[in-house]
Amino acid sequence: MKKSLLLLILVVILIAGAMGLTASLPAFAQDGGGNPTFFPIAMNAAWGKGPSDARIFAFAPDGYALRDVDEAFAIQNVGETALLLGGWQVTDGEGVVILPDITVPRHRFIWCARHADAFEATWGMKPGCEYGGDADPDVPDATGTILNLNNEGDELQLISPSGQVVDAVVFGDEGDVSIDGWSGEALQPYTPSNAFAREGQVFYRLFDKETWLPVSDTDARSDWAQGNDDPIHGRRTAYPGWDLIAFSRPIHITYSQPRSAQLLVTPDNALTPIIEAIDSAELYIYVETYELTHPMIVDALARKARAGREVRVLLEGSPAGGLTDDSRWAAQQLVEAGARVDFMVNDVDNAHDRYPFIHAKFIVIDGHILILSTENFKLSSMPADTDDGETLGRRGYAVIIDDWTLPDRAMAILAADDNRDHADIFPWQADHPQYGLPHDPNYQPPQPQDLMGYRVRYSQPFPIDDVSEAIEFTAPETSLIPLLSLIEQAGPGDVILTQQLFEHPYWGPTDSNPADDPNVRLEALIEAARRGASVRILLDSFFDDPHSTRSNLNTVNYVNDIAANEGVDIQARLGNPAGAGLHAKLHLLAIGDKRWVVLASMNGGEASNKLNREISLALETGQGYNALARVFLDDWNSPTLQQAPSTP
Repeated sequence: MKKSLLLLILVVILIAGAMGLTASLPAFAQDGGGNPTFFPIAMNAAWGKGPSDARIFAFAPDGYALRDVDEAFAIQNVGETALLLGGWQVTDGEGVVILPDITVPRHRFIWCARHADAFEATWGMKPGCEYGGDADPDVPDATGTILNLNNEGDELQLISPSGQVVDAVVFGDEGDVSIDGWSGEALQPYTPSNAFAREGQVFYRLFDKETWLPVSDTDARSDWAQGNDDPIHGRRTAYPGWDLIAFSRPIHITYSQPRSAQLLVTPDNALTPIIEAIDSAELYIYVETYELTHPMIVDALARKARAGREVRVLLEGSPAGGLTDDSRWAAQQLVEAGARVDFMVNDVDNAHDRYPFIHAKFIVIDGHILILSTENFKLSSMPADTDDGETLGRRGYAVIIDDWTLPDRAMAILAADDNRDHADIFPWQADHPQYGLPHDPNYQPPQPQDLMGYRVRYSQPFPIDDVSEAIEFTAPETSLIPLLSLIEQAGPGDVILTQQLFEHPYWGPTDSNPADDPNVRLEALIEAARRGASVRILLDSFFDDPHSTRSNLNTVNYVNDIAANEGVDIQARLGNPAGAGLHAKLHLLAIGDKRWVVLASMNGGEASNKLNREISLALETGQGYNALARVFLDDWNSPTLQQAPSTP
C-alpha cells in the first residue's frame, strides 16, 4: 500500500512538472555563508538521457543596454529527446540561476536573459526565460541569484539537477581558467579590426550545419567560434539579432530538368531586362540592396506600387560616403506610390545595426523570379545610354532565374532582415532629418547622360537553358564554405577565372600578413594552382589605393611572386575594362566536366564574408560559363581605361 501511494505521488509530481505546475517548489536554499545550495527536484532528474543532454550554446556578456541588462546565455539540448530545464543551474561563480521548467526540443536552444524587455529591445524577440526579475510577465522566470557577467572576463558553468558540472566556459582577461569543466586559455572576443566590435559580441559554439550539434566538446576555447584558430570555420563572431541556425545551411538544388536563366553584364545590357522583369510582376516585388538610386528602376517599382502590387524595399542606412539625396528621393517616390521602404540604421533611438552593411543586392518577383546582382541598382552600373554602342560604367554581372526554391530563401532573408521588431529597422518618414525628404529642397534626380569611353561589347543578355545545379548561400552565416568547396575540387587541367572589386592579400589586423591571417579565398585559389589548375585573377584598379597594405596592387604582387617562385600557373593583374571600375564579384570554374558560374555580392575582405549581409548564387551551367569566360578573357586582354575615381 505504501509503495502504491508513493508511486501515485511520484506520477502526480511528474505530470504536474510536465504541465509547468511545480515552479513554486523550492529549488535552492541558503547555506550558513549566504551562498545558494541546490536541492535537486527529483522529477527533473528523470528527463532527457542524463547530464550530457545540455550545453552552453552561446552567451552575450557585453550587451548594448545600459548596465548590460540585456546580457544573456543560451542553453542547447544536445540529446535526442525533449529536455526539461527545470532544476538545471547556471552560475558565474557569484550568482546562481535556477532555470524554470522550459521544454527544449531536440537539438534546439533557448535564450535566458537578465531582463526580458531589454533583451527583446536588443534582439527583436523575447527570450525563453529571464533571471533578473519579472520584467516581462509573459516570459518564464528563473530563480536564484542574479548573474552579472564581467565584460572584462568571467565564467559560466552549467550544472545538472544532480549537481554535476556538465559544461563550462571562461572568457576574457579576468576569467578564472581553473574552474571545473574548463581547460586551457580563456576565450577572447574576436576583434581583428574595427568592424568586429567588442561590444555586443555573441560568443557561440561551433556547430554542425546539418545536425546543429556542437562540432566538438573539449571544454576549451577551440570549441567556440571566437576561439577556434581555423581561418575558415573559426575566427568568427556573431551579434544580437543574428539567427545562428536559420540560414546556416546553403540551399543546394540538383534539377531533374535543366532550368533557364539570363546572365546580364554591366554596364552593357543589364538595365532593360531588370525593368522588364519588374514590369512582369503580378503580385509583389521585394528588394534588398545596398543602394537603389536608378531613376528608371525607381520609376518601374513605383508604377507597380501604384498599380496595386506589393512593393517592399530594404536599404542600407549608412552606405560608404553616407546616405545621399539620391537615396532619399528614391525612397520618397516609392513610399508616395504606396511601397514600403525601410532602412537598416544605427543612429536612431540607440539602434545597433545587426550588420555593418546590408550589402546584398537582390529582387524577388511573385515568389518565382530571383534577380541577383553584383551591382547596386544605380546609373553608374546600369547606364541607360547604350543604344549608340558607347557608354561608361562599372563592370559587373547579374542573373535572372525563374525557380521557386531560390527566391523562397531570398524572401526569408528579407523577412528576417526587414523585421520592424528590430530597433535597427526604420521606415522612411518625410519629416525625418536623415531618413526623409532630400536635404536639397530643389533636388532633382540624376538623369541619364550620353557617356563615352567604353564600347559596348555585349548588347544583349546571355540566355541559358542548361542550369543543372544551384547553390544559394549568404553571409555572415555560411559565405565561405560553398565557394571554397568548389575551388578545392580544382586540379590538373581545370580552370578558375575570378574578377573582384578587391581581394585582400590577407585578413586579420592591418599589420598582419598572409601566413598569420590568410585570406582563405585567395589562398584557396593559390592552392588550386599548386594542384595543377590554371588560375587567373583580375582585380580593380579604379578604386584601388596602391599605398594601402591591403591594396589590390599588393595582392597582385603577392600572387605573381608565388607564380614566379614556384612555377605554378596562376596570374593576377589590375584592370578597369568598362571605364568606371571593376565592381564584379565573379568566379568561373571549369572543374572536370562541370562548369560553374558564381555571382555574389561578397567582396574579398574578412568583414564582407563574416559580418555583412551578403548573398551569392552558384549555377552549374556550361552555356553560362562559356559566355562569361568570354567576357572575362576580353576584360583580361583589354587595355585599362583611365577615369577619375569615385565612390563604388
